[in-house]
Amino acid sequence: MVGDFALLKVASITAVGTFLDWGLKKDLLVPFGEQKERMQEGKSYIVHVHLDNKTGRIVASSKVNRFLDKQPAAFEEGRRVELLICSQTEIGYKAIIDNSRWACFTKTRCFQPLMKGQRVPGFIKKVRDDGKIDLCLQKPGSEKIGEVADKIIDLIIARGGFIPITDTSPTEIIYNLFGVSKKTCKKAIGALYKKRLIAIEEDGIRLIAKP
Repeated sequence: MVGDFALLKVASITAVGTFLDWGLKKDLLVPFGEQKERMQEGKSYIVHVHLDNKTGRIVASSKVNRFLDKQPAAFEEGRRVELLICSQTEIGYKAIIDNSRWACFTKTRCFQPLMKGQRVPGFIKKVRDDGKIDLCLQKPGSEKIGEVADKIIDLIIARGGFIPITDTSPTEIIYNLFGVSKKTCKKAIGALYKKRLIAIEEDGIRLIAKP
C-alpha cells in the first residue's frame, strides 16, 4: 500500500529503472535515483511505497531514511507496536516500528529466528534520552507473567493434566509453546506453584487444582 515499507523482490531491470514484484500484474518501479545502492535482479530490498510528486505515479524507494520520522519519540514504555525486521546487526536486529521510525533490539531479547522483511509484534522497552528506542518481543511487567501462567494452565488441561516441561527444556520449545523466554516461563511456573495449582515433578508439570 502507498505509505508502507516492505521487503520486495526485483523482477526486472530496464533502462527506466528497477521493477519490483509486489503481487500485482504491473510491477512497481524504483527509479535509479531512488536506489540506495544499485539493485540486482532476483534480490530483495526494503523499500518505501509512495506517490511520485511529479508524475503522480506509485513508485518505491530504497532510500528509506527519507521517509522515517526523525522527531523525538513519544511512545510509552510497554506499548505494543508492529515491527518490520530490516537488518541484523552484530548485537541484534534493526527494525521499523509502526511504519514510522527506526528502533533496535538485542539478540538476548529475541527467542525466535527472525528474517529480513518479517513482520512481528513487539513492545517498547525503553525510550532513551537521545530519543532512540529499545525494543523487546515480550510484554514487560507482571501482567505478562499472568498471561503466560494462563497459557500454561490451558495447555496442561488440553494435554490431560501433564506437560513434559522442565528446567532443561530447550528455549526454542518454550517459545514455540508459550511465545516467551525461558526466564519468563519459569516465573509464571513459579507463580502457579506458589498458588498450589501445579506440582513440579522430575519429568514435567502436573495440574493439581484448577484456578
